[in-house]
Amino acid sequence: MGPPPRLTADRPVVSLERCGPATRTDASSIRRSFRAWIAEWADADTADDLALAVYEALANVVDHAYATADGPGQMRLWAAVSPPLFGGRELVVTVSDDGAWRRSTGRGWRGRGLPLMHTLTRATVLCGPGGTTVQMRSRVSP
Repeated sequence: MGPPPRLTADRPVVSLERCGPATRTDASSIRRSFRAWIAEWADADTADDLALAVYEALANVVDHAYATADGPGQMRLWAAVSPPLFGGRELVVTVSDDGAWRRSTGRGWRGRGLPLMHTLTRATVLCGPGGTTVQMRSRVSP
């Protein structure tokens, strides 16, 4: 895989794009890819927290987006780190699908993913007939 690309004058924003079927195996693979990529831009604890938030969004796609479909649909991750800003760099991560939003009806351990994403990042969830998009933002180190 090699080291992540560096920011340069002709490349002021570094991004990562991954997509795959909405399966647990692919969600784990995308999370590992994101964790390796974000390691250059954040300390280990922050990178772990961000990877957890990303995995929660991916797991929601796996568990909810295509629940009534015949098979797994696609899930997408796009992440970018801004050029240096006052106090660090801005990370934006988007996880999206083409499925249908549905609230969890499970009791007990279910239903903690969105609150966790909101705790670890500035998260926004947009739902519509074309799917769901979760956008997460966080400040990362220079």
